[in-house]
Amino acid sequence: MSYLNFSLHEARTAAALFQRIFPADDTPGAIEIGVVDYVDRALAGAYRNHRESYRLGLAALDRAAVDAIGCLFADAAPDQQDDLLHRLEHGKLHNFHTPPQEDFFALARAHVQEGLFADPLHGGNKDKLGWRVLGHPGIWMENSAEENLSAEPVTKGGVIQSMADLGFRLDSGAPTPQIPGYDPQRSVEPPGPPADVILVGMGGVGGVIAPLLCEAGLKVFALEAGPYRTQADFRPDELGHSYSCRAEMGPKFLNETPRWRRNDDEPTGEATFSLGRMMNSVGGSVIHYGAWLRRFHPHHFAPKTRVVERWGKDALPADSTLADWPIAYADLEPYFAHLERLVGIAGQDDGNPFLPRINYPMPPLRPFRMGKIFSDAVREIGLHPYPVPVGLNSIDYDGRPGTRYTNWNNGFGSLDGAKWHPGMTEVPRALATGNLDLRTGCRVVRILTDADGHADGVEYVDPNGQSHVQRARTVILCSYTFENVRLLLLSGDAKHPNGLGNNSGQVGKHFMSKMFAHVDGFFPDTVFNRHTGPAAQSIILDDFVADSFDSMQYGFIGGGTLSSENQFLPIQISRETLPEDVPTWGKRYKDHVRNWQHVGVVRIQPDSLPYTTNYLDLDPRHRDRSGLGLPVLRITCDMRANEQRQANWMEGISEEILQRMGATKTWRGPRFTGVGSSHDLGGCRMGEDATQSVVDAGLQVHDTPGLYVFSGATFPSCPGVNPTLTLWAVCLRAAEQLIRQ
Repeated sequence: MSYLNFSLHEARTAAALFQRIFPADDTPGAIEIGVVDYVDRALAGAYRNHRESYRLGLAALDRAAVDAIGCLFADAAPDQQDDLLHRLEHGKLHNFHTPPQEDFFALARAHVQEGLFADPLHGGNKDKLGWRVLGHPGIWMENSAEENLSAEPVTKGGVIQSMADLGFRLDSGAPTPQIPGYDPQRSVEPPGPPADVILVGMGGVGGVIAPLLCEAGLKVFALEAGPYRTQADFRPDELGHSYSCRAEMGPKFLNETPRWRRNDDEPTGEATFSLGRMMNSVGGSVIHYGAWLRRFHPHHFAPKTRVVERWGKDALPADSTLADWPIAYADLEPYFAHLERLVGIAGQDDGNPFLPRINYPMPPLRPFRMGKIFSDAVREIGLHPYPVPVGLNSIDYDGRPGTRYTNWNNGFGSLDGAKWHPGMTEVPRALATGNLDLRTGCRVVRILTDADGHADGVEYVDPNGQSHVQRARTVILCSYTFENVRLLLLSGDAKHPNGLGNNSGQVGKHFMSKMFAHVDGFFPDTVFNRHTGPAAQSIILDDFVADSFDSMQYGFIGGGTLSSENQFLPIQISRETLPEDVPTWGKRYKDHVRNWQHVGVVRIQPDSLPYTTNYLDLDPRHRDRSGLGLPVLRITCDMRANEQRQANWMEGISEEILQRMGATKTWRGPRFTGVGSSHDLGGCRMGEDATQSVVDAGLQVHDTPGLYVFSGATFPSCPGVNPTLTLWAVCLRAAEQLIRQ
């Protein structure tokens, strides 16, 4: 047998290693399921950068086996192999120096999980055997209301479907989208005449504000690093498309992944992610979001005042930089209402007792089994569950269909058109005015200013690698937090030697990232069928982010929202947190994974305070891998003592809820779940005092006229509520003010 990457000897050693990680019993193991073929194929393609790790790691494993037991690893008895793997996992093998033992084992284990449970088109999961071992029916585009609430396992009659069965391919084969007013060839044409506005990014923010600007008669020049993707580009490929796996729809972001360190006296490593990586596309990362669209509460806009008035000025940690917003809930309420109609949010009008009644245009998504059990349990202790408001159609709306409740939703583009993003409606609306010049595949590398320090254009690189300059009266940064901060720091001039917006040293300061955590429970007599619906199908509690919640009686400032949600995909199942008594590999790991139907979870979305010790700057050593060689961003951030106390209390409440739901065993997930959370806020703080903030209430940069930052980077605080709806409301308000000016 021949391989693309492995030698025959390497393949034999790898097969023995993979089989001990996921052994055969009364069901197939890693070899039978095709993991060796999967890894070999991946090392010849997507994981070619790991070839050397495998070459050195497999050879070192054989040397260690010879030293320890006098034979090659593949020739050792199973119990001898297990002993060697246990030592490998914990870095205790002799004569194994490169690569680091723990890193090599973690890499191999992750690739085994992918080979077992990724779609068969990737070369593993032969004959869908991995999904059969799980008892997971694979890819179904529709689930019924009865299946959502079923107390028996939903098996789809034993039929297991893959992408090939549904007509999907690994390359989408999608044609260039035919969108009136959009021509992808314009990206390589010379720049246009001076514009009124340049939008840097046509994602979740740029796509929302563009029609407002264009319909006001402004000439808008928009630069987007990704392509214009449409529904035809999206597929239910957990390994390739999901933001928690390869995240192939964010190549620019992957090439410039920030560096991260916990404290400023430590070396950096590549940033890790608690939710997922960014998508590069017209419409932005909301294309693959979970579609939760919730309002911040009124008190969230005056968090420092609330703390001082309620608990005194000494209640905040000494190094916290919490600040009030320069705008209030009342300023944003009309924009909230407008967006809820524009997007088409499905929600329960009187669901959240801690907010004024909201008239949603669609009813909430239908109930599901774990959500119902969760709701019953929390009501017993006086809490107030409600269906989370989502930008996913519960019924037909605005020419788009109601959801069919596919499991393949969060982390993926909308497979059926039911999940809204700006590229569906708002960007075509802007193009229809004739005032939008949209250039895709173009990367902005610098913001330009005139002799007076006024922003007057950008330098960008087109898809052919050619550099161009586009001039405009106004520049709006509409990218994600990390890229907006990086561009400001990369764009210094004579009047702004340390970067635009940074004359007071505030760019990058007050960074906040949510440390999403969760607590799991085992329910031996309960089947949840979490694979019968999307994560948007969720029940949530606002009791602990409400103004009435007295967190200081428990010893911390802040709160969080607790939720119960659907969506359980095969690779996700294999990577969920394990109880302390379950090893990360072997027969007991396999048995635990096969019990996924009996595992329930409470997810925690916490508040996060800003600190002087948590900030963003440019990494002095590391550059991006795009070919431009620009410095990547450096994140300095750790979970501080206040948030540790907050998390401990939230995890305790979650355990109590799971026990009331019927769990016989509970276990806590990691508390620090990744510095990149998809809810990364701060770095360009909004405020009235130019010495303590970067932008004003209209999002204009204090020290650089004509430059705006429309981004979550401007948020002064980070409540435990999804920020997208509030971000859109803040930006629409600022866009209206800009138009009036």
